[in-house]
Amino acid sequence: MTSRERVLTAMRRQAPDRVPHEIGISLTPQKYEEFRTRTGQEDAAAYFGCDTRPVGILRTSHPLDHAKYHTDSPPGTTWDEWGIGYLKTRSDAPEHAHLQAFVHPMMKLSSDADAASYPLPDVEADYRYADLPGRIASIQGEGHAAMASSECSIFEIAWYMRSMELLLLDFVENPGFAETLLDRITAKREIQAARYSALGVDVIRLGDDVASQHGMMMSVPMWRRWLKPRLARIIAAAKAARPDVLVFYHTDGNATAIVPDLIEIGLDILNPIQSECMDPACLKREFGRDLAFWGTIGTQSTLPFGTPEDVRAEVKLRMETVGVGGGLLLAPTHMIEPEVPWENIVAAVDAVNEFGWYR
Repeated sequence: MTSRERVLTAMRRQAPDRVPHEIGISLTPQKYEEFRTRTGQEDAAAYFGCDTRPVGILRTSHPLDHAKYHTDSPPGTTWDEWGIGYLKTRSDAPEHAHLQAFVHPMMKLSSDADAASYPLPDVEADYRYADLPGRIASIQGEGHAAMASSECSIFEIAWYMRSMELLLLDFVENPGFAETLLDRITAKREIQAARYSALGVDVIRLGDDVASQHGMMMSVPMWRRWLKPRLARIIAAAKAARPDVLVFYHTDGNATAIVPDLIEIGLDILNPIQSECMDPACLKREFGRDLAFWGTIGTQSTLPFGTPEDVRAEVKLRMETVGVGGGLLLAPTHMIEPEVPWENIVAAVDAVNEFGWYR
């Protein structure tokens, strides 16, 4: 099988030749520099034999003016196309994927009109998809699965702009503001998902962290009121454009309570199955008939703190439980952090290649 065939087969809950993986594809900047130093290579996905390759839209050619929302921003803040500010937590902190504070541009807004007039980026614009047909064809022509990202789909991008505290308060005290903002974001994500699907990507990656390690960040009824129907619209848009496209949803934490809802609205793949707070084998037994799983290798436990033998044992266990009959793409549950020993990354890949074969 090619890597693409392997991913498509496994994520459609059938048994491929071996368990597909993307171990080593998500490295923090420090870990990527270690990779380059150790290997002399630039492409970690190719070096480690990952079965997927990412694609995304081009950068905007029409940056928006969010200046009036940035009047109280600390020096050193950088901005993205949504007007969200990012600030290093310490001026002497090394480059790192997570050690940044948010500067929320919508904190002083309050009315429905404010939410309606805030400038949102042109993620739906045709020119931003212009090179995708060629990139997708190239990836698939090389035998890999093309996965397109639209993560931070609704909730996360909204609270990055508004702040989590205010957005959750809006759900209760200022519902008009929340509805206007979330609907505007969702409309853009529907177009984005439909475009990705029509252009032929294999997997569309959606996601919003809606759970902590102890359970949902909000009540399940609140999630069902505010996020479930909008997520359903995005999935439906992708499937309307191409029914066989695979849709992936990421949430960290223990989101077991909403897994039946995700299946109900058409989800194909759940990620990352954070093994420190979810039982991957139990999820497979309960939901594996309807859902595939992507992840399962702990980045808070085994990868940083285990021995290579511990890593090999965890990889083998996941393949013997979650991987039964297909339905597993093995990956770390988040980025590979600087604390992860190089030997443990190698051990994980070696274990897939040794134990991952179905026949």
